[in-house]
Amino acid sequence: MAEFRERAVEENSLFVLGESGVDENGAGWEEARYFQDSKGRLPLNPVDTDARWRTSRPSKSPELNYQDNAIVDRGSFILSRGVTHASEGEWKALPHLLEQLPLPPISLAADTAYNAGRLRQILEERGITAYIPIHPRQESNMIARGGFEYRGNHLVCPQGKIMKRATYHRRTDSYQYVALQKDCQACPVKKECLPPNQKRRYLGLTIYYPLHLEAQERNKTPAFRREMSRRQTIVEGIFTSLDRLGWAKSRPRGLWKVDCEGFMASIAHNVLKAVRRLGLGTGPPGSHAPTDRAQFLQFRDSGEPSVGLPHPILALR
Repeated sequence: MAEFRERAVEENSLFVLGESGVDENGAGWEEARYFQDSKGRLPLNPVDTDARWRTSRPSKSPELNYQDNAIVDRGSFILSRGVTHASEGEWKALPHLLEQLPLPPISLAADTAYNAGRLRQILEERGITAYIPIHPRQESNMIARGGFEYRGNHLVCPQGKIMKRATYHRRTDSYQYVALQKDCQACPVKKECLPPNQKRRYLGLTIYYPLHLEAQERNKTPAFRREMSRRQTIVEGIFTSLDRLGWAKSRPRGLWKVDCEGFMASIAHNVLKAVRRLGLGTGPPGSHAPTDRAQFLQFRDSGEPSVGLPHPILALR
């Protein structure tokens, strides 16, 4: 493992190990092997280095895959999509997909893979209401477990002492909060509170914590449960449709080729969906469709069908 780190060269987020030698005929040869990790445990297919190792669940063995992300409306039409490396965070594909939308969205529903604080901030800046579950690790954060209270630019410990905001850590997008040493040393519960070899308490807290607090309150509402139900029904149905169109396993190799095949499958899905809608007489809406944001919000909260709305409620996978 240490030998691999010394010999491998990092190149475009991959680790390349060059090998050379002489064959039985005396001719020299050179070969480059690609790895996904810095320890040399995840070798990539030399024919398709864009495919990356990933597993959908802990109990399942990792496979070489691509990652497909799509934004869809309530009418089950795919509005925006794209393929990325399977090793990338799913939420990182969303800002680019939002730029491709024909109309600005009002809200977006997604699963816990999209619960990153940076994404919540992007959605808030765009005026998009996020219906995204909070990961259990965020629900049971250090503040909640220890009884510390968040007060904006400082924390309050269970004994009522103030912990001031101090160092900002760019790598983790978090602030460090520090208590006064005299407060900790005089605290009656310092043996239970202070870690070993520390004279005062330190706590790290993400800069997106206020957005997590807002999400906690929003996720208790009936609107959140409704949007989660719609997301599960609509999005899962769309990806099942794409699988039937042959998108379950891509034959081309290379990111851009796989992405092209995904676009073709999405176009086929949208055409089939449009044909079915026209056949059922549920085609483009007439004058009853909302024409501005205020009418749309009223229409959205009414729970009526949303075929062809000009401001689509979005679901993401």
